Amino acid sequence: MSAVVQSVDANEAEREQTDGFNLIIDALKLNGLNTIYGVPGIPITDFGRMAQAAGIRVISFRHEQNAGYAASIAGFLTKKPGVCLTVSAPGFLNGLTALAHATTNCFPMILISGSSEREIVDLQQGDYEEMDQLAIAKPLCKAAFRVLHAQDIGIGLARAIRAAVSGRPGRRLSRPAGKNCSDR
Repeated sequence: MSAVVQSVDANEAEREQTDGFNLIIDALKLNGLNTIYGVPGIPITDFGRMAQAAGIRVISFRHEQNAGYAASIAGFLTKKPGVCLTVSAPGFLNGLTALAHATTNCFPMILISGSSEREIVDLQQGDYEEMDQLAIAKPLCKAAFRVLHAQDIGIGLARAIRAAVSGRPGRRLSRPAGKNCSDR
């Protein structure tokens, strides 16, 4: 009987110690996303290690743009969003190029980036890697979200997945102007 109580207590302690990194990992795994493409760096190095320890395949590149293109092609091939992980500011911008191309080509892709604290970004005082990444990303992709609280990570990732796999189909047909459908 006491073993059961200890097990429950251990589960409660484990729940109390869950952080944002573990919530992202759990959300990725629950949605069948088991590969991350990225460039390790502060503040995401620990996340990459934790993801690997949890069974997620982490493929590292020398440049974020290459990681982003690998994620977009993985999305195209698997029909599930490819996940690109970057550091904030310049790393985010490098990954954003691939995300913009993925959006144009209708390849499902999600870009997850580190970021400065929201308050620092709002003050615009020139802090290290201060950048309003949300404002920059919005015109270049189907959807852009900022998650401020750990309890919103699951919903944020679910919204990102939904946006990545829905909407405009992957193929388009162009026809010359002035031609009717009945013209041959």
